[in-house]
Amino acid sequence: MPQLRPDDLSAEERDALGRVHRHESVADPVRLGLQARGLIEERQGKWALTNDGSVLLATLGLAKLDE
Repeated sequence: MPQLRPDDLSAEERDALGRVHRHESVADPVRLGLQARGLIEERQGKWALTNDGSVLLATLGLAKLDE
């Protein structure tokens, strides 16, 4: 599977990664899309970032620092 880049995600999906990281609710269609891409998974009844999701979220944060 090719590596995802921040530009591959919609603004809503990028926002949802942060919301999952903060354990906030995310709309089902967006959550399912992130899950299908392997960026989030359910752990012990809660949604959490996978390693790929964490790396992508960190990349998004670094991109904001460059602005």
